[in-house]
Amino acid sequence: MAGDEKLTWDRRSGEGLTIHQPRSGYRFSMDAVALAKLADLNPADRVLDMGTGCGVVALILACRFPGTSFYGVEIQKSLADIAARNARENNLSHRITILHQNITALTPAATSGLVDAVVCNPPHIEKSRGRINPDPTAAIARHEIDITLSDIITASFTMLKPKGQLQIIYPPVRLVELMARMRDAGIEPKTMHLIYSRPDTPARRVLVKGIKGGQPGLDIPPPFIIYNTDGTYTEAARHMFGEGINSAAAGCETDFLFDTSG
Repeated sequence: MAGDEKLTWDRRSGEGLTIHQPRSGYRFSMDAVALAKLADLNPADRVLDMGTGCGVVALILACRFPGTSFYGVEIQKSLADIAARNARENNLSHRITILHQNITALTPAATSGLVDAVVCNPPHIEKSRGRINPDPTAAIARHEIDITLSDIITASFTMLKPKGQLQIIYPPVRLVELMARMRDAGIEPKTMHLIYSRPDTPARRVLVKGIKGGQPGLDIPPPFIIYNTDGTYTEAARHMFGEGINSAAAGCETDFLFDTSG
């Protein structure tokens, strides 16, 4: 691929994956890894990864759930091309199809019908808040520039089968808004999984699972904590990441989710 000097080549030993991504600008964060490691799928599910970036979530989930197939949708062509390359070079292109298009224009025809599940690590900073990264690929991935939370929830409802599931990772500061928009759209929040960097810090992210047309009733499982107070990995984190625990952050942009400083 032309422009290889602008890409890094990162190996994730836990899954045996090699992942290309831009050397500067957009780089996937540990949010994406946490989503891919904590999401739950059924055998033979057809899954839509909204805002796939370089394809890391679909790649990890494809390794975790061998019977599943994926469509990764990405609005930025440069990233869509990298995601397609990653699927091809990891011998997963027969299970991962990359689509270059805007989520707001997505229809079931693009995925050969409705899907069983949607997974999403969306931009989570409102356009009017915070410093926007000068690199456009990174800015679009972090700020609601081309896509908003409402757009994502509406598209998820459109693309999901009845009783299909949306699994989305988001900052707790916008949890009320997330759940309200899901319910208003007809996707009932069913599970709220809080994620902490350490037991003595506030929750850093929340993974919410909703069911299209589901009945009310919310389950809150035990929290997922990455580090002990002494900075060592928790037993839960070691179990989740397995042999890849020491390379779990390989290729990741520094992200406060896994910051031991609190």
